[in-house]
Amino acid sequence: DGGTWLMVVFLALLWALPISQDIEEAATEERVMDHHLTESRNIPAEIVRLALRIRRIILPFMATAATLVLLVTDNISAKNIILNFLAITFVSEADNVLAVLILWTRQRELMEKAAKEAHDSEEFHDTQAAFFWARMQGIFCVVVLLIVLYFVDEMVTDCNDLDRLLFNTVAGLPFNIVVVGQCVYRGCIKVHQETTCARILSALIEFFRNFLAFFLGGTFVDVLRILYTRDQDFGEVAGDDLVYSIVCLLIIIGMETCKRRCCTRSQE
Repeated sequence: DGGTWLMVVFLALLWALPISQDIEEAATEERVMDHHLTESRNIPAEIVRLALRIRRIILPFMATAATLVLLVTDNISAKNIILNFLAITFVSEADNVLAVLILWTRQRELMEKAAKEAHDSEEFHDTQAAFFWARMQGIFCVVVLLIVLYFVDEMVTDCNDLDRLLFNTVAGLPFNIVVVGQCVYRGCIKVHQETTCARILSALIEFFRNFLAFFLGGTFVDVLRILYTRDQDFGEVAGDDLVYSIVCLLIIIGMETCKRRCCTRSQE
C-alpha cells in the first residue's frame, strides 16, 4: 500500500547514507595511498587497491541485492522492513567498528597523520569528484532497489529467476554503468597538465582495474561456494573468473608501461 511504500522510500534514503560514506571513505583511502606511493608499484599496495575497489564499486550493489532479498523473502510489516534495513547498515559498518576495537591509539594517530599530509597536497584540492560519485552511486543504489522491488513479482517466478535477477539486474548492470561512467569522466577531466594520451590511458586503466577487482571478487566468492556447498560446478566459473582476472592484469601492466612512456616523451 501507499504507506508501506512511503516508509520503504524513506528508509532507503537513510540506508543510502552509510553506503555513500563507505564509498567516499574507500575513494579517500585510495587517494591517500596514491599520494604516499607516487611513481612506485608494489604487490601489497596493489592488493590493498583492489580491496578498496571492491569496497567502492562492488559492495554497494551487493548490499542492494542483499537488502532486496531480505525485503522480498520476509513478511511485509513495518517492524520487519526497519529491522532489515538496519541489519544491512550494521553489517556494512562492521569494518569501522572492528577498526575502533582493534587498532591502538598510536596506529590511529599514524593514519590521521598520513591522511593529513595527503589532504594538504595539491591533488587533494579538488574533492568534488569523490563527493559527486559517492552521492550519485548511493542514490543509484536506492533507485535500483525501488525499481526492482516494484517489478519483482513480474520478474521472478522461481528461485533461479531471483538468482539471475540479483546478479544481472541488481549488481551486474549498475556496476557496468558506474564503471563506464567513471571511465568516461576520467578521460574527459584534465588533471595536473596531463596530455590527451595520458588521460585516455588513465581512463582505460581505471576501467580494467575495476573489472579486475570484479573478477577477483567473483573468484573468491566461487571458492567459498565450493567449500560451503561442495558443488564442483562452481569450479568452472571460478576458473573463468581467474582467467579474466589474469587478462585484465596483463592489460593493466601493458597500459601502465605505455602511460609511463607517453609521460616521459611529453616531458622531453
